[in-house]
Amino acid sequence: MDTPTDGPGTWFDGVNGAPQQVTVALEDAALAITSAQGTTRWDYAAVERLPAPGHRLRLGLARSASTARLEVRDPTFGEVVKTRLDVRTVEVEASERRRRHRVVEWSIAGVVAVVLVGAVGLPSVAELMLPLIPRSAETPIGETAHAMIRAGVEQELKKKSLNAPFDCGEQGERELAGKAVFLKMFRKLEGAAELPITVRPFIARTDTINAVALPGGIVHVFNGIIGELQSPDELGGVIAHELGHVAHRDGMRGVLHATGVSFLFGIALGDVIGSGGMTVAAQQILNNRHTRIEEAAADTFSTQVMHKLGADPHAFANMFERFMRAQRPSRNMRLLYDHPANADRVAAIRATPAVANPTPLLTDQEWQALKQACSGS
Repeated sequence: MDTPTDGPGTWFDGVNGAPQQVTVALEDAALAITSAQGTTRWDYAAVERLPAPGHRLRLGLARSASTARLEVRDPTFGEVVKTRLDVRTVEVEASERRRRHRVVEWSIAGVVAVVLVGAVGLPSVAELMLPLIPRSAETPIGETAHAMIRAGVEQELKKKSLNAPFDCGEQGERELAGKAVFLKMFRKLEGAAELPITVRPFIARTDTINAVALPGGIVHVFNGIIGELQSPDELGGVIAHELGHVAHRDGMRGVLHATGVSFLFGIALGDVIGSGGMTVAAQQILNNRHTRIEEAAADTFSTQVMHKLGADPHAFANMFERFMRAQRPSRNMRLLYDHPANADRVAAIRATPAVANPTPLLTDQEWQALKQACSGS
């Protein structure tokens, strides 16, 4: 009897929690996973076996932030895949033991949190538990939220019949030059911020006027806001503000406020429930508005970073004053929805120490080049 080279599988893409029935094929160098949406290929060298109940074979990508996974439940085809991948049972059993220990540890933490909820309330519990959540736990949530934003922008581009990627700076010399200037300024701000993690910046190809910081250090600056700003220091203030949210872990704090102790158990059972919990957490982040305290702290962080670089720390207030006067339609002006501004907030920014003879973060030539980062080829 010939050894099968393809068979059925169940696919979890790491974005949506719903399982998809797929066909799995063993190619020369990769595992090909074909669904109604297309084919995904995993190089054999990058695939690892994950703990799974019974005779089920569960696979994922080693050393990857992605929560996507593949399950092969047919025992005959599963043995063929295991042989092809040369995955050893002893490694999986060791991983399973580590997972069980983690379940116990996080379950204990969850019980403690339940007691604290009754004693001091949910918001206080979020503050108490946040330092106990490793930053590595934020990465898959941020990646899932990033994939959701990317999918939304790509759908928007498709409706406009625009054949362009989500990430600006990829099409033509003008975009490449503009993205290079953007990254130069971003890294300068990141260095002054002295964050404990490396940040991954993106310019999203959308007219929406906004900027977003996601857990795990992913920052999206939407092209719509770049087009509305009048100086590089205004953009610097926006980016430094988002870096403040990264530094203060406001995205994760929002998840804990909304989900409470259920998130702790979600971490403990992550290998069992798969990407569903990460999807719920990511959706919570995208629908969440920061509190006034969080916004004020991020504003202070922004002015401190700008002051440290000798740039204008009050440029951020100039932007907000102009946006509030404009009263633009809410469809595009997401910034004022996600980061609500008022006279008190602007006054607080202006009350911070000014910089005598500030030096702009970019030259006029560099600023004009940056504004072309989404201009197309």
